[in-house]
Amino acid sequence: MTALSARELRHAAALVREQRAATERVLRRRGLALLAVGLSFGLALVLAWAGGWHMGESRFQLLVVVGAACFAAMLVWAFAPSRRQLLSEKSALAPLVLGTLGDFDYLPGGRIAGEVLKRSRMFARWSDYTGGDLVRGEHEGLAFGYARAALTRGGPAKLESLVTTGKVKEVFRGAVLAAEGLPPTTGMAFAVTDRGRAMDWLADLSAEMPELRRQESGALEVWTLDPQDAGRLATPALADAMATLCKAADADSAELCLSGTAALVRLHTRRPILPGIAEDPVDEARDLHREMKAALALVAALARD
Repeated sequence: MTALSARELRHAAALVREQRAATERVLRRRGLALLAVGLSFGLALVLAWAGGWHMGESRFQLLVVVGAACFAAMLVWAFAPSRRQLLSEKSALAPLVLGTLGDFDYLPGGRIAGEVLKRSRMFARWSDYTGGDLVRGEHEGLAFGYARAALTRGGPAKLESLVTTGKVKEVFRGAVLAAEGLPPTTGMAFAVTDRGRAMDWLADLSAEMPELRRQESGALEVWTLDPQDAGRLATPALADAMATLCKAADADSAELCLSGTAALVRLHTRRPILPGIAEDPVDEARDLHREMKAALALVAALARD
């Protein structure tokens, strides 16, 4: 970062710290109110039971429904300042960091289009898709987008998962990098840093496309429909760029798909782009700078293919 941006960053971080302190005071007050409501609800149930009310009675069930609804509403109210604070931090820090790298747009609630994910064939069936922290723009002649994504499976599978495991079936959670404007590939081509992590979709894809073959093995394992496409992926520069982005995003592994003139990279990470939990907001801003610099380096590596 430049000296000017560093000064601006320190100023923004000081404001963020002040906001955090104010938010923490609000959260403590609301937490006490939430505790009072929860204790009152529990006391009401005990008194109703002691007064002869039975679980099968409509009045007892009404008490439970009303009490639970009130507690849920209070829960949302109690933690609302925390979410607003995080959005405020992102709005203050992310554009400042991105401004040192180029002319890019930052959309806190933005995401990569679902059709782009489907086209890559790297994701199992999902029904619910949430995303955020979209950074988009143009770099090295390629239009790109980089965002967090979470895919879950709904319908009967969702209900079954909730009953058996207490949580929704998660298909994918991590970061997604999409780029458009590459020279067209002959067919679909894939590169993975960890074959074991990618095998869940590689096995299904290989069954659907028997002509899909492993062409190279090394830092990147390459799978293509046409052997001529392998040379575009089995390069040290691309392997280094994917490894660097994995490290910067705190990701376990990365997988890349080339299809037509588009590329999609997914990274298995659970770290938000700006978690909002570091003691010093400057540290989080520097982490974001490092991650976005690595993402842009990968876009540049794709552009050179």
